[in-house]
Amino acid sequence: MIWPVEEVRQRESIAQMWGMFPVAEPDPLHIRGLWGKGVPNPLPAKNITFTEAAYPNIADRKQAFQDAALRLNKQGYNIYTCFNRIRSDFVGDEHNGLAVKDRDIIERRYILIDFDRTETHQPATDDELDAVFAVAHQLELDLFFDKGHDPITACSGNGAHIYLPVNLPNDEGSTALCKQMLKAFASKYNTDAVKVDTSVYNAGRITKVLGTIARKGVEVSDPAGFDERSYRMVSVVK
Repeated sequence: MIWPVEEVRQRESIAQMWGMFPVAEPDPLHIRGLWGKGVPNPLPAKNITFTEAAYPNIADRKQAFQDAALRLNKQGYNIYTCFNRIRSDFVGDEHNGLAVKDRDIIERRYILIDFDRTETHQPATDDELDAVFAVAHQLELDLFFDKGHDPITACSGNGAHIYLPVNLPNDEGSTALCKQMLKAFASKYNTDAVKVDTSVYNAGRITKVLGTIARKGVEVSDPAGFDERSYRMVSVVK
């Protein structure tokens, strides 16, 4: 990063994530490490799952998740996790590298609305990120604020993530509904520069872990600050 982030801030942000995605006693915690698009020297994907069998105490499970997330992030990986609850009988662990599939999800608790730039091969400038959030904010006004709700909104590093709370079973009907909703959002809010990702409707969808550094392409420094393209920390927007 052009501007380093203190690890204490990263750990505070990861801890904040558990308020968004609460963890029950038997819930596995899953990490997927993916190399950023356009980032040099790519490495293979990593899947790590922390289970109740290995960590009966939830606090220990969260700590193991946090330590592994930051370790892989420092190596260059973008770090993701599931925002819907994973079945307790999922057979992935810290060694076998299994990825969570749609069938491994208990139920849907959020729909992810992912706003990004139409051109995404480089880190965003501040102005480009502002343009993304201007569109996302309009959806917040229409869908949340006007109805008296507070959205959960995060900076994904190069775009905006809005988590729409739902209470849906993990079945074909819910998948069709989520797919339809994202297409409707795209039809209403897409611009020439900003788009809604309509591919993130599946139950096992992953999202970036708060507190981790999001990497895409190659950073570009600019002493004036106007055209600087730097990696950013994934963080909640207040």
